[in-house]
Amino acid sequence: MSQIFNMSRHASDEEAEYLTSLLIFNLVERCGGQVQFTAEEIRQMREKLSSKMVQIQLGKDLRLRIIDRLPELR
Repeated sequence: MSQIFNMSRHASDEEAEYLTSLLIFNLVERCGGQVQFTAEEIRQMREKLSSKMVQIQLGKDLRLRIIDRLPELR
């Protein structure tokens, strides 16, 4: 059975950093070993993340999801 964890609530900073690093490494490997962002794209991502929340789903697979933050958590 899968379990869904809010990274900020259920993982220590070290655990979140480790899992995020693994997922980023996997993404970069799947994209041919390189992912690039422009300064403008980074600015836009930061703006969007202010209304988002990161979840990690642990089960048979490890999944990272970015979802809309609940209004009471904004």
